[in-house]
Amino acid sequence: MHAQHFVIEGKTNGYVPDGSILYLGRWNGMGAMIYFTSDMIRNGTFRLEGKREKTPDIIYLYGTEKAIGTLNLRLWVGDDTIRVSANSEVPETWIVENNMPQQAEEDFYRQLKGKDNIIKTSRMNSRQLWDRSLTPDSVRILTNQIIQNDLPGQIRILSHLHKQPKLTDTGLVYFFLSSGYAHWMTNPKHLCMGREIYGQLTGKQKQTYYGKFAKSYFYPDKTPEKGDYYIDANLFDLKGDSCKLTDYLNKGKYILLDFWDLYCAPCKKSVPGLKELFSSCADKLTIISINVGSRESQVKGSSDFLWENLSDGQGLTGIASRYGIKSIPCFILIAPNGRIEKYWKGYAMHHSGMEKEIMEIILPNPSPTEASK
Repeated sequence: MHAQHFVIEGKTNGYVPDGSILYLGRWNGMGAMIYFTSDMIRNGTFRLEGKREKTPDIIYLYGTEKAIGTLNLRLWVGDDTIRVSANSEVPETWIVENNMPQQAEEDFYRQLKGKDNIIKTSRMNSRQLWDRSLTPDSVRILTNQIIQNDLPGQIRILSHLHKQPKLTDTGLVYFFLSSGYAHWMTNPKHLCMGREIYGQLTGKQKQTYYGKFAKSYFYPDKTPEKGDYYIDANLFDLKGDSCKLTDYLNKGKYILLDFWDLYCAPCKKSVPGLKELFSSCADKLTIISINVGSRESQVKGSSDFLWENLSDGQGLTGIASRYGIKSIPCFILIAPNGRIEKYWKGYAMHHSGMEKEIMEIILPNPSPTEASK
């Protein structure tokens, strides 16, 4: 057991104030990081310890406070002490010293992204998270600015990966990350590179979540539009029993699909509004939440819902991909006849008119009593 122990020692060099808390977490396989230990910064230093689950183990260092940048630092943990030195408020830019070759490759890809661009992205993310004056339109504009700021670095990474005879473990992670930008790659050359990289993956790599995710972005299914019939899939409830969306149709009700994850802040922000819809329109609307995270996320999140909470266990590569969903939350309203009525992508942290629009669709001529509520 002692051989599996690791230590991370760090200096913040004045970029993050004392009293701030840093966390270590592991990616849950389909969504956010699940933290397993933390430390408070004292006198500009921190120390984090844990046990490896494998060698190398991938650990993420991050904070959750306004003073700490929103982008995490990926660490490839081996059998040596890892030393971290801050060079900005954003963990992703911090300097790492360890003996893992994967970490050296990680540093190379971070350089391709560019320190200044990483910091700029983090600060825009921070504004999106903390600025309560932002309107839904402002959030959408800011989100697009973040993507456009990130895109050149992601294309540089993709171009480098395209030159490699095969992808390393680190390269596969970065291919996964770059593939998420395929929708915004307007140059066919870049899309072609992505498809060629995917074609060169080993069978084992293609079966990973990274490989499946990349395929869903570089070989996307045709996204159904308003007026198209809904897409069905095999889903599982909290007991593990299987079901399909078909089971909920033909009952004279609209269906609202809510694609979510427990660790998605805007997803959680949408829950009170969904509860009001559920209570007000129970005779006309069925809400079905579809979790795109881990099984743990689905189970933990169930306590907030008064409606069905399902999953296909495939994250964003299953039914979500077939609906063209690239980020969450995403909501899809299906009419009683099985045709798609409308999509809502995202949920503003402080404002949303989605519920009102849904009410107007399913209750086009409300009674005086309903209208006064």
